[in-house]
Order: sequence, then structure tokens, then C-alpha cells
Amino acid sequence: MVSCEESTNVTSDQKKQEELASKVDSVPEIIEVEFAENFHVNSIKGGYELELIDPNSHEVEATYELTYDHSKSGDKVVHLPVKNIAALSQTSVGMLSKLNALDFITGISKIDYVHSPELKRRFNAKEINEFGDETNVPIEKIVKSTTKLIIYSGFGSEFDGEGKLKKLGIQSIPNYEWRETHPLGRAEWIKFLGILIDKADEATAIFDKIKSNYEDLRWKIRNLEDRPNVISGNFYSDQWTAPAGESYMAILFQDAGANYVYHSSKGTGSVFLPIEKVVADNRKSRYWINPGVSTKGVLSEMNPKAKFLGAYENGIYCYSHEMNKFWEMSAIEPDFLLEEFIHIFHPDFEPNAKLHYYKGLN
Repeated sequence: MVSCEESTNVTSDQKKQEELASKVDSVPEIIEVEFAENFHVNSIKGGYELELIDPNSHEVEATYELTYDHSKSGDKVVHLPVKNIAALSQTSVGMLSKLNALDFITGISKIDYVHSPELKRRFNAKEINEFGDETNVPIEKIVKSTTKLIIYSGFGSEFDGEGKLKKLGIQSIPNYEWRETHPLGRAEWIKFLGILIDKADEATAIFDKIKSNYEDLRWKIRNLEDRPNVISGNFYSDQWTAPAGESYMAILFQDAGANYVYHSSKGTGSVFLPIEKVVADNRKSRYWINPGVSTKGVLSEMNPKAKFLGAYENGIYCYSHEMNKFWEMSAIEPDFLLEEFIHIFHPDFEPNAKLHYYKGLN
């Protein structure tokens, strides 16, 4: 005789099988990618075709078939939905958090980098594992876990052991979100994760809200005439390292109504400048963002010339006091970042706004 509980479980399992069968035979709705440049998605029968774009060559690096048809197999086949994910990229952790899907995570790079209280609890309860990064992946440890997919920060090549893991049924996909140059391009990678865990509609809705918030903020400040000069970065040895003029941080400064001093520099990574030039260029700059430290004392100790920058007295802001929170969540919250920078650069525009990531250095 079948109990009520067993009957309920059977019904639930049957329903899941029916839903899976319907997805195998259908073509899902097209998922538009508007801002992200490092991945494309095409809808195909039974799932999606994912194209990863090499951020350097801008050519297709790899094509994956993300499918509900579990009878398919191959070097680049990933069965949907993925339930057990090793998220070695902290930005992926933040995006899964936005999707209320932290329970999908079976592994992280290192607990010391985690902000999420829920993930910390699960780690302490031995429900998730530390795997380190892709430079030294513990193959045996991963195999013994329930992990089915590894998402890691791609550096243009497979990590050691990836081929062996594939043979054991554990797929790996690099995440190039960190190479996106537009703030909304970074956030749009939530659509990639939404597809993997069968939450594509939720992911699209979340992104659409972020996009709307971001564009509304840009519209509100479009007529501000005061555009204060802003410098970013810090002294390292005998050079200043700063975001290049086409980087996502430079775009954020511009969208927040500031004049980034090195906005005309080419590239999407960093620029390296002599200390003397930076001091000469920024004696009157009003704000200094992301010096990489949390106090002026540390800043002065690193380089006494810092006091010659115009922003030194009361215009320095950084996220160093909440570093894990910033690296985990800021990629999926560019609207929060934009709002903060607007508040920092134009404190009278929305005087009641509060800083979410940043803090002024004392």
C-alpha cells in the first residue's frame, strides 16, 4: 500500500519528468543579450547554444550545447538544469544570490573571499567545499563531491585537470564577466547563470530592473553642469595604476556626472603613469576613488606624495572595509554603484542617499 507521502513524491517526480520531456521537444524563448560582449545565446530545440567570445580576439572561443535532453553527450554538452555548481568566480556567487539559488552551490574558491552569511553557514555545516582557483584544482576532491559544473574566471586557456574532469562527467565553463567593459554588460551575465539553473525568466526580469534603474539614474543627472575631476587608482612602486579610459569604472564615472581625468586613455584594462605626472595632473582633482586602502594613515605610509593630490583632504572613497561584499555583489548591482558615485560626486543632488559599498577615508 502506497502512503500519502510516497504518493505525493511519485506525483512530484512524474510532474518533473513531464516538464523535462516538454522542454526536450520545444524551442525556448529567445534570450536577448544587449550589453555583454563575451557571450551569445541562441535558442535551439531542447535548450540553448552558448557561444563564449574570447575577450582578446573577439572570436568565438567555444560553443556549448545546454540541453534538457539528457540522452545527448559530448565534449561541450551540459545537461539542464544544473543543480550542483562549483562557483570559483565570486561574481557568480553574487549572481546566484540574486537568483535565490545559493543552494545550487557545492563548491567555492575560498571561504575567506565569501561575503554571503548563508554560504558561510553552509560551509561551516560542511555542505560546500573549498576548491581554490583554476590554477590548482583538486580533482579528487571535486570528484568526491556532488559537483556537476565548474564556473571559473577564464584566463584564455583550460586549467590543469579540466580534460580529466570532462571524462568523469564534470563540465567546466569559464566566466568572462570580469572582462566586460560596460557596467550593464557585467550584470547581464546573470542571464547565463539563469539558463544553467532553469531560471532564465527570473534572470531576465532581474536584469531588466537593473537596466531600468541604471538608465533612470543617468537620465536624472543628464543636465548637471558641475562635473568634478576624479582620479582613481594608487601609487605602486614608482608608478600610478589607474583604470583605462574605456574601462567599466571609467564609464561609471562618466555616467555619474564626473570628469575622469584619464578618460582619453585607450584600453579597457589599466594605464600606468609616472607619479610626477599624476601629481601635476591632479592637484585640484576633487575626488579620489579606489586607492585600495581603508585609512589615510595607510595611504600616507605607502606614499607620502599622496597628500599633494587635491582630493586628499576630504574626497577619498574606497570599498576596502567591505572588500568581499564589493567583489561578490557589485558586478550584479551596477545601479547601486552608479547611485553611490552620483551621491559622492554630487552630494546635494540626492542628499538622503546612502552609501552601499563605499566609505570616505579618514
